[in-house]
Amino acid sequence: MTRSIPRRITDGRIMTALAVLVAAVAASCVTSSVLHAGATGGGTGGGTDGGTASLPKGREIVFRSLRTGPAFGHIAALPAADPRRERVVLPTRCERTAAAPVGGLCLRQTRNPIQLFSATLLDERLRPGKEIPLNGIPSRARVSEDGRYYATTAFVTGHSYLSNGFSTETVIGRVGGDLVGNVEKFTFLLNGQRNDNADRNVWGVTFVPGTERFFATIATQDHRYLVEGDIGRRTLTALRDNVECPSLSPDGRRLAYKKRTGLNTDVWRFHVLDLASGVETPLPETRSIDDQAAWLDDGHVMYGVPKGGSGGRNADVWVTPLQGGAPHVLIPDADSPTVRDPANSRTQR
Repeated sequence: MTRSIPRRITDGRIMTALAVLVAAVAASCVTSSVLHAGATGGGTGGGTDGGTASLPKGREIVFRSLRTGPAFGHIAALPAADPRRERVVLPTRCERTAAAPVGGLCLRQTRNPIQLFSATLLDERLRPGKEIPLNGIPSRARVSEDGRYYATTAFVTGHSYLSNGFSTETVIGRVGGDLVGNVEKFTFLLNGQRNDNADRNVWGVTFVPGTERFFATIATQDHRYLVEGDIGRRTLTALRDNVECPSLSPDGRRLAYKKRTGLNTDVWRFHVLDLASGVETPLPETRSIDDQAAWLDDGHVMYGVPKGGSGGRNADVWVTPLQGGAPHVLIPDADSPTVRDPANSRTQR
């Protein structure tokens, strides 16, 4: 004979178990965050306290500082003209960051077990403001130079662009306004025809300042296309195959990106495309690097390179000329660089 269990006791045990589970998940998330970033809050550890010191004047490189210490993963800044200066380290910790003359963007892990990641908009002094939910592991971030739009990319499943079956979510929003939405829902035009493949993923947005246009990557059916997006029309138009993570030059004439080369499809190399002529040129950097490059100026491209033996936690920012020179370390113990230039501010909010 089966003995029935009173419903009140069963419900009580279930609720107790759920409470214990939620507490355990929260503790795990906090521990993971501390171990991954090496920081639990403010502090600067080896730099200048961004709470009291001024940011560099003029053109500056904004990046994530990866120096060992309590400020590991915090936003930092250096003058673009002299990156050997001591970095200014700010109180905000990020997994990925990007900046523009009028503000910035910080993708980070939260301590909320219900919403593990978020995107935080930064003001012109790179102080945190509005927070937006992020539905996955932070991967890419960009802010338009004119301060109108921002873009985030997160891994909903998977954690690498080389893994099988990964899925991304790329969202564009208006700074100080509403979300534009998930870019995957835009109409995709391939060879002039609408394409409704269900397997597509979008990532690596770069904006054209002063317009509603942007470039990005869309992957579908084992192809990775460079697309031109239009926010107003909500379209993505394929321009070229085998292009990932485009980055528009300051003068708007060229795109830097990584493309797969040789017989090994797991090997990338940085190239630059002249938009007027369609001529594509490989950069002097010959290593296979998974990053969305950023332009130091019209003649140099920056990117993060992981350090060996650091378990993927540490990196240096390298720079390569378009031609006529060799790549070298620009900023040690750093990644996620972008340049913001107040002289190029075209604010249209």
